[in-house]
Amino acid sequence: MDFKKQHYARFSVPPLSEQAMREFDTLAFDPYTGGKQRYRRFSQFKIGFEGGEWRTELLPHRPFIQSKNYNGVVGGVQRQFEPIRFDPTPQVAAGAIAAQLDTRQVFQINVHQVRVLADADIPGVTVPEGPHRDGHDFVMNAIFARHNITGGVSQLMPTGGGPCFFEDILQENEAIIVADDQMWHNATHILPKTEAGGHRDILIISFNAWERRRYGEEFERRQGAIAIDEAVPA
Repeated sequence: MDFKKQHYARFSVPPLSEQAMREFDTLAFDPYTGGKQRYRRFSQFKIGFEGGEWRTELLPHRPFIQSKNYNGVVGGVQRQFEPIRFDPTPQVAAGAIAAQLDTRQVFQINVHQVRVLADADIPGVTVPEGPHRDGHDFVMNAIFARHNITGGVSQLMPTGGGPCFFEDILQENEAIIVADDQMWHNATHILPKTEAGGHRDILIISFNAWERRRYGEEFERRQGAIAIDEAVPA
């Protein structure tokens, strides 16, 4: 598939190490998106092409902030997460290759390590905001575990909504990356196969050209970022 023509690509990603997979069991609860099914860590990196390969540089840890233009609930709010505790370079590089990123450019990336739970009483809400854009240059979703679940269908549709032109379940060690300004994306809820419950483990990776980076004090000032305890009553 030619990414530059289709504006998205489905591809295989290198498996995470056993140690990295065990990290999903230790994720802290994400208190910002509602419900009790979502757990997360978050880190930011600089990525560039050097010596014939994409290489990442971990950036000093800062809160996660989304623009108010793309998240009307907690846009502009500082969301505090623990940092990721493994190196996601092989998976990030696979996304950069699939999206045919310009090797002459440097990019800033956000990496979210997320587990969504589902049990007999409550479905796992994979995408709380529903069909949406995130305002990044490129957005990648990579699946690493689908344990005892159904659902979690990845969907791509025209900006503003309409019939999906891509709709399928990504299997373990599969990913999709999209040009965010060209479409909306979504994933359906997950449901457990049995009363024991289940989960879906993913990395969500967003890419922005360095000059449009979503990182640092200047970006936070532009968003009017405030601490979560100022925005949400206890």
